[in-house]
Amino acid sequence: MLRKIEISGLYSFGIETQIVDFTAKPKSKLKNTKYEYNFNLSQAGKPMKSAVFFGKNTSGKTNFFIGVKILLNIIKYGFSHTLREHLTDNAFNENSNSIKLSIELSNNNKDIFTYSIEFDKKYILKESFLKNNKIIYEFENDKAIFNIYSKEDNKLLESFFSRNLSENIFYLLKDFEIEQKEIFVNLINNIEVYMNSNYSKKYNFEFEENKKKYFLEHKESILEIFQLLDKTIKDFEFKKYEKDGKNIYEIFFVRNGKKFNYQIESEGIKKIVYFADKITQIIKEGKIVFIDELDSSISTLALILIFNNLINTDENHNGQLIISSHNVLLFDVSFLNSQQIFLIQKDQHLESKIRTYYDYDIRSEKKKAYIDYLKGLYDE
Repeated sequence: MLRKIEISGLYSFGIETQIVDFTAKPKSKLKNTKYEYNFNLSQAGKPMKSAVFFGKNTSGKTNFFIGVKILLNIIKYGFSHTLREHLTDNAFNENSNSIKLSIELSNNNKDIFTYSIEFDKKYILKESFLKNNKIIYEFENDKAIFNIYSKEDNKLLESFFSRNLSENIFYLLKDFEIEQKEIFVNLINNIEVYMNSNYSKKYNFEFEENKKKYFLEHKESILEIFQLLDKTIKDFEFKKYEKDGKNIYEIFFVRNGKKFNYQIESEGIKKIVYFADKITQIIKEGKIVFIDELDSSISTLALILIFNNLINTDENHNGQLIISSHNVLLFDVSFLNSQQIFLIQKDQHLESKIRTYYDYDIRSEKKKAYIDYLKGLYDE
């Protein structure tokens, strides 16, 4: 599960590192409360299963999600590729000469992995990879330290990597057989980030074989998700046709014995069809999914039911859904713990700061908390 993200120097995030902690605060009373299933109480730190990020337009919500995506790209595809394809000069905050990103993940047992990187427009400034707070390797001031193999082999690696680096060590080690790295890569591959500017243009009316197969294999779960938005949907079916030599499928919804084509459905239904398999994977496979502005075109009631009936449940053990939202009715401690509500705001220097509702030391049972939020009582 995702435990922590750190970010600084990227777009609206300044020099001060913003630490986003997805674990419960020490001594949090969660067991036998209405929030018991909002957290995984069996894991160290009790990571939360869901989180909602609120903020005004241009506050930095999207920048935070972009930061997560950039970090995943650096780990999977390397720094030089990410710098070339995804980072422009204006990605660097005007008050910072470097960008720092860090992620902490558990393997859902006892092991916790932390990967951190800091870089400027050309080189890696710092990089580290840790397991259970023990250094696997570390790079700083053009000097590398390794604790992977024998002393002799570690010295060889240190000698090779102790220089100016225009590529991150983690990526350069991609062909090395390192158990900790392989476990961590699998954890990283379990995370997906969806930006509204991208997915909202890609609602696909055409299903390929693998997605159609997944929908049918998990029909009961998928149908439950559809019915959160529209109770009149009693079933769904697929119609096959051929396109460019491949079998393609269209989905049809069944209401009162009649079939309705996906293309005529509302934007909310189209969006939930797009994400239905991902939501199912959160619950059944422990996937970690970030969705920018999931709330657009989906009713408040349906959103709350997604959290209450699917994500924050005993059935979901290790999956996490993390979203950004403008829907203040989700700013509600009747179903989200105050630690699960994140506020991103600009300070007087126009830099993004991240705090939780819990940090404001507000009585956790305060009703209609969103009213104070709308009044600006939590502004920086």
